[in-house]
Amino acid sequence: MTRICCVTHHYYPQHAHIRRDLETLIDAGYDVDIICLKRKGQKYRETINGVRVYRMPVEHKRRGPLRQLIEYSMFFIFASITLGFLKLRKGYAAIEVTNMPDILVFSTVFPKLLGTKITLYIFDNVPEYFAFIYRLGPDHPAIRLLRWCERISTAYADHVIVTQTVAKRVLESHGVPASKMTVVLNVPNEGKFDPVATREDAKKDDHFRLMTHGSIIRCYGIQTIIRSIPILLNRIPELEVQISGEGEYQDELIRLARDLGVEGHVRFTGHVPHEAIPHMISEADVGVVSMLTDLMLPTKLLEYVAMAKPVVVTAQPTMKEYFDDDSALFYKPDDELDLARCILELYSQPTKAASMVSRALALYEGYRWGHMKQVYLGVYERLLH
Repeated sequence: MTRICCVTHHYYPQHAHIRRDLETLIDAGYDVDIICLKRKGQKYRETINGVRVYRMPVEHKRRGPLRQLIEYSMFFIFASITLGFLKLRKGYAAIEVTNMPDILVFSTVFPKLLGTKITLYIFDNVPEYFAFIYRLGPDHPAIRLLRWCERISTAYADHVIVTQTVAKRVLESHGVPASKMTVVLNVPNEGKFDPVATREDAKKDDHFRLMTHGSIIRCYGIQTIIRSIPILLNRIPELEVQISGEGEYQDELIRLARDLGVEGHVRFTGHVPHEAIPHMISEADVGVVSMLTDLMLPTKLLEYVAMAKPVVVTAQPTMKEYFDDDSALFYKPDDELDLARCILELYSQPTKAASMVSRALALYEGYRWGHMKQVYLGVYERLLH
């Protein structure tokens, strides 16, 4: 049996994207391990749906650049040592490394010297992401360093996977050959997000509910949604904003809701198991994707579409690459007035909302995991045969 290992600076099985990919490899007949972070209360070793999990004694904390550098370094050391031992025991044919950071791919040096094929899975374009987060220009020394790290990491890897076409174009502009990259959209797994769950009796209250979910960090723009609430309440007194997830920006959002006097219209659910998200979406009226930065195609957008919910989305190039004006309402990033306009339009025009859902589902047919998993598995078929 062909053996593959994944190395990721994320938690498992909490990371739905990675879990979907690895279980797809298991179903295709591969033997799969993963080396990942360890959350408090998790076991160092266990097997989950056929995937053997090896957790390193490192937790993820967002506490500034220095703290992140130390955390990444510790994980790199632990992962490199563990990979070396496991390679000798199991003889991996391929190792998939997900960023961030890009240079985590060099934890595979020893297995690569012994012939293992290396895939770098780029979830985020690191130079652009950090330039946005820390408000740095493209010529800042830190951004130039990150671009150099990206260049050597992609050159070292045998193949590179990216999550959408705009990110691929950015990497091409940085010198990565198009022939070395494959786009695999981060779409929901089949059967878990289904419009059947949006039946009329799903809702048990009279709220007009907006939903957003995922990590609660500044660049995901949830603050724009909260700032839109005072504008909307005169027209939609039954409005409720449901925010599901966890992250270091939550306390700031709670303070913002309190300062605006709208805390009664905002519900923070905290961390929710991924298996519970479809039911929560089924009880929402509108899905909101409020990104402040581009180069991400959030999974939640595709989950809302898959479950036949109308969506309001920031007008970023990546979003418009996959959905058009007939399938989603787009608003200017960080503009609560424009966001409120879109929400009111969906609230007051249910026929238009239904038409948008139909168009979005038609586009989504071409993005489904049934198609994408063949592209993903094709990467390993070409590398290993």
